[in-house]
Amino acid sequence: MIYLELFWIFFRIGLFTIGGGYAMIPMITQEIVDEKGWLTDTQLLNYIGISESTPGPFAINIATYVGTETGGIGGALCATLGVVLPSFVCILIVARCFEAFRSSFIVQGCMTGLKPAVVGLIGASVLS
Repeated sequence: MIYLELFWIFFRIGLFTIGGGYAMIPMITQEIVDEKGWLTDTQLLNYIGISESTPGPFAINIATYVGTETGGIGGALCATLGVVLPSFVCILIVARCFEAFRSSFIVQGCMTGLKPAVVGLIGASVLS
């Protein structure tokens, strides 16, 4: 049962969190610490620190660490799959839709217009 709970909690967190892994922290705190009591605030804070310093995406790291602590290796797999699955499905849907509209004049114009914007955003982060 713990595996299903971990999967469902991290699936919802992955589905409803927009803005990256750090935006997940309040939801993880509410679900894992406040409601379930699986971790203490100190333990979660330690896992956040470890997740930040470990290579890889923060969301995957924190899900894996929390899953391991609460359900062992199986818990880690379920929590990690849960947090990754919503993004994976969204990317598949977008890729399928993009292929259908790829030859559209409007879509081509949008993609052409996005190129300088992306270069500008990368340049701004280099300067800052």
